[in-house]
Amino acid sequence: MPTATSMIELANRVCSHFAAAQVAHAMAEHSASEAEHAALTARAQQWEALVNEQWTALCSAIWTTAPEGAQVERFLPVRPLTNGHVELHVHDTQAHRLVVLLTGAQALAVGAHLTASGAVSLDRIGQKLDSGLPHVKAAPPFPTSGAARPGTTPGDAAGPPPGRP
Repeated sequence: MPTATSMIELANRVCSHFAAAQVAHAMAEHSASEAEHAALTARAQQWEALVNEQWTALCSAIWTTAPEGAQVERFLPVRPLTNGHVELHVHDTQAHRLVVLLTGAQALAVGAHLTASGAVSLDRIGQKLDSGLPHVKAAPPFPTSGAARPGTTPGDAAGPPPGRP
């Protein structure tokens, strides 16, 4: 029985080899000679053969794991639509079902607000979220020396607009 890790690794290999084949095809289209074109096309075909082989293995692993196939959930509280909008299925205080239609930007804003509100609420009651979150490696500090002054955007050598400190 395939594990989740082995299936993800297999999917990553399929994607990586597919990308390599696409790059080889693109490079072949811009090759300088017939020999280079032939070599790059052959390389693309090798990558495609690996993709086909690993795609078959991935499909087999999926069917082994889920022989009945995936079933559609009857109730999805948040459902993305093909037009970029998001449906939010909720109930009011009288248990009436409501559907709130949000744009993608609105859905992201609502999600960010709910996440922040939940984090603040948990922090105020003394629960810490640290144990449930993945470790984030500290980023190196920004360099303080160099052409860019603090408060300017990188690559903006002119500094702030006239009249501003």
